[in-house]
Amino acid sequence: MAGEDTTGRLARLADRAGRQADQATRRVGEVETLLHQLAADVASLARLLAPPPGDDAEGTPAGAVRSWLGAQDPAGARADLTDLARWLAAVYLRYGGAALPSCWAWHPAVVEELWWLRNAHRAAYEGEDASWARVADWHDRARPGVVARVREAAGECDLSRHVTGGAALRGAPVVALAGATDRIAEHWTTTRQTPEPTPEQLTEATEHDQNQRRTSHR
Repeated sequence: MAGEDTTGRLARLADRAGRQADQATRRVGEVETLLHQLAADVASLARLLAPPPGDDAEGTPAGAVRSWLGAQDPAGARADLTDLARWLAAVYLRYGGAALPSCWAWHPAVVEELWWLRNAHRAAYEGEDASWARVADWHDRARPGVVARVREAAGECDLSRHVTGGAALRGAPVVALAGATDRIAEHWTTTRQTPEPTPEQLTEATEHDQNQRRTSHR
């Protein structure tokens, strides 16, 4: 009789353990379902908060870079030229042989060259991909190449040649006619032409070019 009681007791314990195991399995399944639903909700929220497909936060296609020659937004173009002029004074004009003619901003191809060089400089020194190897490439290859092409494209030009159709550095570098960038940005993005220089700009350009010639002969 004692053996039968023991057997029955073990059977009941086994049955209870089986029921508890079934309950645990169901609960694990319920937790997995909740986790999958949570992951789906997070993914949906991320899609709602993300920029339109293929665009970054500024509306530029993912993986693309902005080109001055392709600029269409006047406000963005003004911001780009303002940033470029500041960088030219802070970095570009600090190097020998990097003088710019007074009419640099009237040459869209020159602006494009300087714009990509400015952003290559940013990519070399800033962000997750910045590295000394990229810095070395900027100094050894990118900057000298742009300097040579800018000199070839506009080295002998002056603003008076744009009526119909380096800088003299004393103290901090000066970018010639940097104050004209807003007008140029507006004109270029709306008409794909550069504006005719004003009399005041012609005067400033003449003074700048004369100072530059004096400096180059020192």
